[in-house]
Amino acid sequence: MSAPSHSNPFPGMNPFMEQRWSDTHLALVTYVREALGVELPEAYSAIGEQHVSVQDGHSSGYFPDVAIVDDSWKSGIPPVWTPPTDGPIHIGTVATPMIVRREIPKERWVEIRHDDGSLVTVIEVISPANRTSRRREYLSKRADYLSAGVNLVEIDLLRTGPRMLDMTDKEIKRAFGPIGESNFITATRSYDPARLEVYHCPLRDPLPTIRIPLRYPDPDVPLDIQSLINRCYETGRYWKLDYQTPLDPPLEAADAEWVTHRLTEAGLA
Repeated sequence: MSAPSHSNPFPGMNPFMEQRWSDTHLALVTYVREALGVELPEAYSAIGEQHVSVQDGHSSGYFPDVAIVDDSWKSGIPPVWTPPTDGPIHIGTVATPMIVRREIPKERWVEIRHDDGSLVTVIEVISPANRTSRRREYLSKRADYLSAGVNLVEIDLLRTGPRMLDMTDKEIKRAFGPIGESNFITATRSYDPARLEVYHCPLRDPLPTIRIPLRYPDPDVPLDIQSLINRCYETGRYWKLDYQTPLDPPLEAADAEWVTHRLTEAGLA
């Protein structure tokens, strides 16, 4: 077997990059901010933002990367209060919990602000939590952006969970025909929130250069998504990913055959 290529083996999104999405997400947000920082008009600035999400009582399911730890006291469980033996309170044997380590999702995005301090555009790179366990919270944040008159760009390149595209399957089929294995990137402009700009990103095609809206009537700024994904691949050394494990969810037979062919050509299969 020849040495693997150090270039992205796919013309568009590499679906195996989802194995290390936290790393990809961080890099992609950074590269988006960097690219826009060069291209934006003088009156604007691109700013990377982050906060740590807190799991609330409405969530369903664990965070990714759950690990089971065998010890208990060594992991920091404090001692249990024991009442006096001659007191009126009787407590049975206290159970020892199993310790579950979980990743606390970090929400990251890019803001474009005008020099007058106003928030003009938000660029969200969708995470698995946005699609699944924290979907309701994300949709609430999306609604807040739009009600506040902020442009919103959503870059959704994942396969895990329901897509974020705010269209029914019937509407998608009518607009794009049979979409097969695809991703979608969308933009909503503050002056017309009912108008959704949709970039269809089939698995076998390069990702598009999209328009980043600014304050009307300032012109849009182009953002080459494919070059940023390729850069994530190269700087993250993603030729070291596990390309032998089948994708989950599985691909359709024709797409699976195409993926195997691409990996074989790249020395990864």
